Amino acid sequence: MMFEQQKLRRLLEQAEPIDRVSSCQSLGWEDLYCVFINRLATAPQDHSHPLASAAPECGPLASVGFIVKDSIDVIGFPTTNGTTALNNNYPSSDHPLVARLKSMGGVCLGKANLDEMSYGWASDNAYFGQVINPTFPEHSPGGSSGGCAAGVAGGAACFAVGEDTVGSVRIPAAFCGVSAYRALSTLPTSHDVCPLTSSGYDQIGLIAPSLGDISLLDSLIYDYEELPALAPGELSIAVAANFSLSALAPEVEACMHDAIFKLAGAGATLVMQEVPDSFGSAACALTTIVNHEFSPAFNSYLESRAVEPATLEELLEHQQTPASRRIRALTLPSGRPGQAVYERARLTANRIEQDVFDYFKQTPCQVLIHPTVAINVAASDFHSQALIDPFALARHVSVAACARTIAMNFSVTGPGGLPVGIEMLCAPAIAPKHAFAICRTIESIVKS
Repeated sequence: MMFEQQKLRRLLEQAEPIDRVSSCQSLGWEDLYCVFINRLATAPQDHSHPLASAAPECGPLASVGFIVKDSIDVIGFPTTNGTTALNNNYPSSDHPLVARLKSMGGVCLGKANLDEMSYGWASDNAYFGQVINPTFPEHSPGGSSGGCAAGVAGGAACFAVGEDTVGSVRIPAAFCGVSAYRALSTLPTSHDVCPLTSSGYDQIGLIAPSLGDISLLDSLIYDYEELPALAPGELSIAVAANFSLSALAPEVEACMHDAIFKLAGAGATLVMQEVPDSFGSAACALTTIVNHEFSPAFNSYLESRAVEPATLEELLEHQQTPASRRIRALTLPSGRPGQAVYERARLTANRIEQDVFDYFKQTPCQVLIHPTVAINVAASDFHSQALIDPFALARHVSVAACARTIAMNFSVTGPGGLPVGIEMLCAPAIAPKHAFAICRTIESIVKS
């Protein structure tokens, strides 16, 4: 109990300077960034929920507020997945992680805005509005978990629970100047998260101001004692010129060189080792998998919910938003990738998974460091699909998703004040608590 109290004090002390926990209800926080879809739980009158779902008044997270992407179930809130067609999609139970956070006293402050059905990178929702980047308002907040990242960056909550398939936790965290963790789960796909895939690429992620905060949260959630930070000389970090340092926007390149310089200067071992060519195919392969699997995966989800509409086709039938038109074009039978194309994409993803394993076996390093995103895109660019290359956005983050390995990122301030994400793809053999100790140490050196 003493250990938990000490960790809770640390979390609260870190949150207090920007008034993140002044009110459990967060009613005094003005939503200038279009973070929330729903801030108050309002279950329909004929829908009862177990009292056990309410957060206790004590526990290691008592009075600590968090927000949840509105593709993840929280009792009392409809899981809209960013579309009004699911305004009556009330779950009968919390997602297991949300239930765990509530059992420790955490308070869900509301459901966060996102790209419609998680199909986008800008968090520009036709129904619930454009999420604004609190750190750099003229630039995109990223997506699809943009409301989560903006909520943490803007002071709405101590942390957020999002979902990451291609990079939709890590990209907005990088654009909004906060940190993210793509967790790994060996559990089968469940029906408490609106899916993009059926083959296990959808993963829950956490967003918080720093990796230190996320490490603390993870240790509380899974009841273990954090490992201490490493000495810089204990770090062994891979840098790949053909991946970490190629085709970068100038401000991203400057931040990467600064990070490498600081790590080397602190005494970390840096191993220059190029990555396999397959890494360059990750974004295309994963996007193909999503487009092929989304329709059957989402129809299975709708069937489990007993909610109208009953199929994705029915849901999209009367929707005329840019996102719904894109989803129809990419995922319904007329435009969905064919079986042969899909099978090639799965083979590519499997090859990338093996190549990552072999890379770390041949290069005895703990992590591969690289930019989260090679480019930074102004918010106005996101309104024209012709001005953005989605594969360029997802080029780096897709590798960890294909490899099914841990990835964490933190943000630094680039030239002109622009946030830039630095990501660490962790060796497959590293357990989460060891990964946190390594990545926290890297973060502290680079941000010093």
